[in-house]
Amino acid sequence: MLLSMQKVKEMYSISRRTLINWEKEGLITPVRTPKGIRRYKKEDIEKLLGMLEEKPKPKVSVHKETRRIS
Repeated sequence: MLLSMQKVKEMYSISRRTLINWEKEGLITPVRTPKGIRRYKKEDIEKLLGMLEEKPKPKVSVHKETRRIS
């Protein structure tokens, strides 16, 4: 299924600028209509979103501060 930028925005809350940035980074390649309009494969968007969600999140260590009573 091919989606317009507007449809991608509506379905996945992804901005036009994000789609273009992903394209520039080589993360996604749109299909072009004969008039040059971008269309995105639904499978490609979902695959990319899945990859982004699977990225390991940085671990944060919290150290408890101890006080000395003098």
